[in-house]
Amino acid sequence: MTLSPSVIRRAIPDEVSYLNELTERSVLSWGYEPEFLNWELEAIRVTREFIADSPVFVLEEDGRIVGYYGLLGGPPEMVLDKLFVEPDQIGTGCGKCLWRHAVATARELGARGLTLASDPNAAPFYRAMGAEWVGEEPTSRSGWALQLFRFSVPPAGTEGQDPGQASHPSDGRSSAV
Repeated sequence: MTLSPSVIRRAIPDEVSYLNELTERSVLSWGYEPEFLNWELEAIRVTREFIADSPVFVLEEDGRIVGYYGLLGGPPEMVLDKLFVEPDQIGTGCGKCLWRHAVATARELGARGLTLASDPNAAPFYRAMGAEWVGEEPTSRSGWALQLFRFSVPPAGTEGQDPGQASHPSDGRSSAV
C-alpha cells in the first residue's frame, strides 16, 4: 500500500463554505457550546475576499482538506490570522506542517516576525512551535482571554534549526509535504 503525499496549496474562494465548516468543527472540538461561534464571529469567519486577497493555504490529504492557515499584513511583521485543523487530525502533525509552511510563506514575503492571538486551548501548540508568549488580551467573554504570541521568522537557509522550519516553492503551486 502506498500512502499518498500531503499537499499544501493556495485556497480558492469557492472553498469558503468548507473552510468555515472546518473552523466550526475545530473550535467546537475544544468543548465550547455552539453559541461560542456567534460570540466573535468576525474573528473566525473566512470570507471569499480573505481567500482572494491574503496568503491562505490548505493542507490536503488524499484529496480531503484537513487544515488551513491564513496570513494578514505585510513585512516586516505579519499576522497569522487563522490556523485550523480538523478535529480528527489534531495531534497528527498537520498543524505543525501548516505552521512550518506559514513561516516559510511569511519569510518569502519578507516578514521577520509573525504575531498571533490564540485560543487558550491552542497556546501549548504555539509554544511548542517556538512562538514566544507575550501576554493576554481580555475579551468580553468572562474568564476567557486571547493568548498573544510572537515568533521571530528565521532567515532563509536556517531550516532545520528551529521549530518553524519550512521550505516550499514561491510560485504558489502545490507542494508535497
